[in-house]
Amino acid sequence: MTLQISQKQYELLSSPADWVLFGGAAGGGKSYALMLDMLRHCQGPHGQSLFRGAIYRQTFPQLSQSGGLIDQTKLIYGGLGAVYNHTANEHRFPVGAKVSLNTLDQPKKLQGYLGAQFDSLAIDEANQFEQKAVLFLWARCRSQCGIRPTLRMTSNPDHDSWLFPLVSWYLDDEGYPRRELSGKIRHFMVKEERFQWFDEPQYEVNPETGLLEQVTNTFAFIPSKLSDNQALQRSDPTYRKRLMQLSEQERERYLEGCWLASSRTGQEWPRECFQDVTVTRDQWPQEEHAGDSVRMFAVDPSKGKNEKSGDYSAIVCLMQTRELKYVDADLARRPPGQIVGDLFRFCEDPPHRVRSGDLVGIEATAFQEVMRDLVYQYAADHSQMALSQYLLSGNPLIPVKDMLKKEMRIRRLDGPIRRRELRFLDTPGTLLLLSQLRNFDGIPARGKHDDGPDALDQCQQLPLALQRYWEEMRKQ
Repeated sequence: MTLQISQKQYELLSSPADWVLFGGAAGGGKSYALMLDMLRHCQGPHGQSLFRGAIYRQTFPQLSQSGGLIDQTKLIYGGLGAVYNHTANEHRFPVGAKVSLNTLDQPKKLQGYLGAQFDSLAIDEANQFEQKAVLFLWARCRSQCGIRPTLRMTSNPDHDSWLFPLVSWYLDDEGYPRRELSGKIRHFMVKEERFQWFDEPQYEVNPETGLLEQVTNTFAFIPSKLSDNQALQRSDPTYRKRLMQLSEQERERYLEGCWLASSRTGQEWPRECFQDVTVTRDQWPQEEHAGDSVRMFAVDPSKGKNEKSGDYSAIVCLMQTRELKYVDADLARRPPGQIVGDLFRFCEDPPHRVRSGDLVGIEATAFQEVMRDLVYQYAADHSQMALSQYLLSGNPLIPVKDMLKKEMRIRRLDGPIRRRELRFLDTPGTLLLLSQLRNFDGIPARGKHDDGPDALDQCQQLPLALQRYWEEMRKQ
């Protein structure tokens, strides 16, 4: 049986990374590549009798629909002698290797995989899964046959997905993949469900063995789109025409692989306002010039716990210099108990380590008032941290009370945006804030996220909020 692969699919199959995200557009051969990746240990001279692979889709109809993974794997794997077991929903190869087809449409199903062991894991349309579920499945990867466990994922562009911060490093300011970065290896570790990125592998001493061990995994993003898949274009030359009939923003997503495509129509500000506005840490104003700047920190906590559709909790720093406003942000869907610790760690970051003279505020609603008490308690328990010293020395955590609707508050950013005064630090959280600004259209709707822009405006309002705070204190 002859299998045809594209150059991009070959990049996936040959990638040494532990995690690979492949695709980012329609017609790039994403699912096909996942199926082929499993074969390296299922047949031929490198076949492993104990190999166990697993391919996931969110729902069973996605697996069983006409032309879906069940049909495609039967065609490919069956041609190599694999026998499909309908009861177990798995393929068994002559050498003894098995590849199962699984679903995970409900979080409670995770418990069913507690005892599972995978040598290789593949997740088709990973943007439809929660980050917590993917990390749980990755923890089940422990090889029985001595190979290095791998995770392969596919996704269409989705700037609201947990995947967006993972791929943002590989994108240009317009949200398109930078082709020269395709397949480049990055190093990461996950602590408390948060990704930390490094340029080089990190090592720590194992307290049980006393040996130095690598504690980071590797990640690569390989973009692929229809123009990379010559086989599909030959077999279905009308597919491109059908994609061209989509709306402009959907064409940008599914044909061109743009992760910020939804900002193309109905946006508040022209996309030209956001061109060339990202900066590196080297371009962030240095500490020795602190007297020439004013720094304002705002935290907008959220009660949303849903990792796919819940609101983001936003922590934003706005540094105002004589000419520009520099922005850094930490945006994440997280439980309320995590927000306070993340705020203190954010204010510890060297580029903007909080100091006397800065302004720090929190939106004053009933829920946020509770968070305010937790902040002061955390400061008392962690007295050596920068924000703790800031608060314990008498600087207030400024309550921000604003009766304007959120859409009107965000529109107060219009001047700095149109004058191109804002500069955004190249970090995942800040790029997500930038994405929310691009997509802002001023129309309230369920499922839209504008927590970052709201917190950014809140930073701008802190001097006025501080003035009101002292006026109220004098009245007491």
